[in-house]
Amino acid sequence: MKRFLAVLVILFAATFAFAQGKGFEPLMAPGDLAVSAGVGYGFFYGAVDVSGGVELMLGKFMLGDTLPLTYGVAGKASYYKYNYGGWGGGDYYYSFLGAGGFGTLHLGLKAADLPDGLEFMNNTDWYIGVGAGFYSYHYSYYSDYNEFRVGLRTVGGVNYFLTPNFAINVEGGYYGGWGGGLIGVTFKL
Repeated sequence: MKRFLAVLVILFAATFAFAQGKGFEPLMAPGDLAVSAGVGYGFFYGAVDVSGGVELMLGKFMLGDTLPLTYGVAGKASYYKYNYGGWGGGDYYYSFLGAGGFGTLHLGLKAADLPDGLEFMNNTDWYIGVGAGFYSYHYSYYSDYNEFRVGLRTVGGVNYFLTPNFAINVEGGYYGGWGGGLIGVTFKL
């Protein structure tokens, strides 16, 4: 996860290092409503998780004279369950449900004048989100254990738009007690 975030930061920084002052247009503009779905790798014992969310873009503001940032609100959820039939027939499982409401901030590079070889970055929409949420964790090994917590939640990732309304999505998130990554799709409605 740390390497993934480091690569995202380097790509993000390189884009601005080479960008000209032409001005940027957002790929996620005020008024856009997007839904997302993905599958990820659960970080508890390799479980595959499913995730989904919805986001509404509320507004835009300028950073300097050429860098528009858009902001919105999002709701996201993630679920996984892992079953294991151990030695001697002993079965156990882990299940996790996490969800949260987030304030989000997006940077799209649609109109950035990038040097040769980096034009693909024009289709990227980078985002972060911070909010409140919960996670519910349950496992059964020798006895049952349940945990429910509410607290700070974070997400971050990038959408790569293949069309104006369809993107491939890579995201990392922290739902308290559990973090994970996913690959999915985003549809703007």
